[in-house]
Amino acid sequence: MSIKPLDDNLINQIAAGEVVERPASVVKELIENSIDADATIITVNINRGGIDRIEVEDNGQGMEAEDIPLAFQRHATSKISSQEDLFNINTMGFRGEALPSIASVSRIELYSQKADSTGVFARVEGGRFLKQENRPGPVGTRIIVFDLFFNTPARRSFLKSAVTEGNHIYELLRKYALSRPDISFSFSNDKKQFFKTPGNGSLKDAVLCVYGRDFASYLTDVTYVGEGYTIEGLISTPELRRTNRKNQYFFVNHRPVRSVLLYKVIDQAYQGFLLSREQPAIILSIKIPPANVDVNVHPQKNEVRFKDEKSLFRTVYAVLKDVLEQIDYRPLNYLPPESYAPVSREQNYPNRVVSETAISFDFTGQSSLRKDPVQPLGDQRIKKEDYQSAAGGFRIIGQCLNSYILLEMNQALYLVDQHAAHERIMYNQLKEMYSTGKEVTQMLAVPLALELSPQQIGIIEEHNDFFTGLGFELDVIAPDTVLIRATPGGVSGQELELVNELLELWQDNTLPDIQEEAIKTLACKKAIKAGEGLYLQEMERIITELLSSADYKNCPHGRPTIIKMSQADLDRLFKR
Repeated sequence: MSIKPLDDNLINQIAAGEVVERPASVVKELIENSIDADATIITVNINRGGIDRIEVEDNGQGMEAEDIPLAFQRHATSKISSQEDLFNINTMGFRGEALPSIASVSRIELYSQKADSTGVFARVEGGRFLKQENRPGPVGTRIIVFDLFFNTPARRSFLKSAVTEGNHIYELLRKYALSRPDISFSFSNDKKQFFKTPGNGSLKDAVLCVYGRDFASYLTDVTYVGEGYTIEGLISTPELRRTNRKNQYFFVNHRPVRSVLLYKVIDQAYQGFLLSREQPAIILSIKIPPANVDVNVHPQKNEVRFKDEKSLFRTVYAVLKDVLEQIDYRPLNYLPPESYAPVSREQNYPNRVVSETAISFDFTGQSSLRKDPVQPLGDQRIKKEDYQSAAGGFRIIGQCLNSYILLEMNQALYLVDQHAAHERIMYNQLKEMYSTGKEVTQMLAVPLALELSPQQIGIIEEHNDFFTGLGFELDVIAPDTVLIRATPGGVSGQELELVNELLELWQDNTLPDIQEEAIKTLACKKAIKAGEGLYLQEMERIITELLSSADYKNCPHGRPTIIKMSQADLDRLFKR
C-alpha cells in the first residue's frame, strides 16, 4: 500500500475528531472566540440539544471581510505568531483549529460587523467556502451551526439524546458564566431561557442567576493577592455537603480546567470539616503569570500543567484553611447534647411516641430520646448483665468516639460503624416498602419553598411520578421555585438538602438506576450519623436489626458495616 498525502477536507475532519466531540464542543470553541474578541454580552441559543442548530452571538470586535476566508483555514490565527507566544498565552484559543474543524462537519452561517466597517455574511458547508457578501448588522459576530456531523453519519450516531446533549451545553455555559462574571451570558434551549447573568463583575450575582439564592447562601468569599498568585472566588461552608465534585469549578487565568492537584488541595483543606465521602462547593479563580502555566497539554485545553505545583498547593491550601477556620460554624447535628449521660437498659422511655406511619426503628439525627434532659445517676457504671442481649447472643461493650459500637459475640470482638449499619437497615426496609407501594409520606405543617434552576424545575415537572413514589409532594409555583408540601418520613430538617441531592442524581447521566440510587440516598439521610451518642437500648436495637438484615456486612454504598477481631487476632496484636 503506497503512502499518499491526505486532502485538506479529510485532514479537517480528522482534526474535528479531537476538537469537536459533541455539540457542547462547538459551543465551547465559539464562546471562547467571543471572549477573545472582548465581548461583554454572549448569547447562546440551541435547538434539539445543539444537534440541529447552535447559534452564538456576541458584541465583540467583529471581523474584517478579508479575514473571513482565513478564519476557516487550519492553523490560521491572530492570537499567536511565534514559538515564544506558546509560553505566554493570554487568550482562550490559539491553535487556529476550531472554526475549520467545526466547518468540516457542519453547515455554517457567519454574520460579522466591525465598528466603522462594512458588515459581512459568509456560508460554509462541509469545509467548502460557498459564499461571502457584504451585509450590514450590529457590531459583533453571530455564528449559526446547522446539522452537526451531517456528512459523517457514523459520528452523528454516537451522539446521545437531545436532552443529554443539551445538558452538556448547559453545564458548559455555567462554567464560563462563573469564570467570567464580567460578561453577560444568556442560554436558551428550544426557545426556553435557562439563565442570564448580569455581567456586572460580581461572582455572587452570577451564582444567584445560575444556581439560585439557596445555594448562594452557603458560600463565603475567598480573596488573596500575593506574589505570583491572585486567588478569588467562593467556597461553601461545612453546612453544605455534596456527594460528588459536580459543584467544584476551577479557573486558571479565566480558563475552566480540571486539576487533580486542586482536587487534593480541596480534600485536605476541608479535612475535619466534612466526612471523607462529602464534598464542598468550590468556585475558585486563580490568576498566575502565563509563563508559569502550560495550557497546551490537552486538545480541548481543559487540563493545565503548573510550573511550581508545590508552591501553588501550599498557597491555595493556606488560603482556604484560613477562610474555613474563620467561619463561625459548629456541626451541632454531629454532637450529643451536654446533658447526655449513658444509662442502663432498665431505664426505659415511656414518653417516646412513634408515629403510626413511621418505619420501625427510625432514627433521624435529631433523636427525640436525647431532647429530654437525663437525670443524674447515682452510679454511672453499667453492670455486665445490663449489656447482655436476651435475643441476639451478643454482649454490648459500649460506644467508641460516638461513631462505633463495640460488642462481644462468638468469642470475638466486633466493631460496628453505627451510620453504615443503620444505613443498611434503612435501605433494606425502604426497598421492601417501595416494592410493595407502601411509601411513607409526612405532610409538613409549613411548606418549604426551594429556589431551583430552570433545568432542575424541568426535571421535577418531567419526573414528578418519581418524586411522588418516594413520598414527596412538590408543587412548582414559579419558573424558579418549588414548594415542598410533603416528604418521606424521618428526614425532618434535611428536606431541602435531600431534594437537591435527588436532583443531582437526575443530572448525572452516568447512573444506570436512578431509583436504586435514590433509595440509597434516602437511607443515608434517615440513618443516624457518626458523632451521635447512643443509649444502650439503641445500640442493642441496631445490632439486632443489622444481624437479621440481608447483606449486613456492607452498607448500600459498599463500605463495611462490621469488622471482626478474633481472640487469635487480639493475642497476636499483644504478642501473647
